[in-house]
Amino acid sequence: MSARDVFPGSSGFPVRWSGGFAVVKLPSGRVFPTGSALAGELCAVLEAGATGLIVDLPSTSVCDSACLDALMRAARRARGWGSWLRLVVPDPGVRRVLRLVTLDEVMPVHASVTGAIVAAREAAMVGGRR
Repeated sequence: MSARDVFPGSSGFPVRWSGGFAVVKLPSGRVFPTGSALAGELCAVLEAGATGLIVDLPSTSVCDSACLDALMRAARRARGWGSWLRLVVPDPGVRRVLRLVTLDEVMPVHASVTGAIVAAREAAMVGGRR
């Protein structure tokens, strides 16, 4: 895979590869695909060989309960495959909501992509998946 890939037949989410794991940037300013389509696309990145997946959710995106459910399903599927999923949410208010609905117990939630990458690399060094 190249440094930036878009999967054929997908909605075109850009994927950046870094040390065996992938960073997917979801689009800002619009509603995501249906929950099952989003989960499918995220799982396709994992199936392409990513040891883990960081999903960057811009603060200007619209993320409803179907989106949150898709993220949870993808995280659980990743864990079942021996992989992991981390979520990047820059907006502190949205991170608070994710804590309230305990989404942060299913996947780590970070304020920045850089923070998520550093945490993923540190976890890999100590042999952890999260």
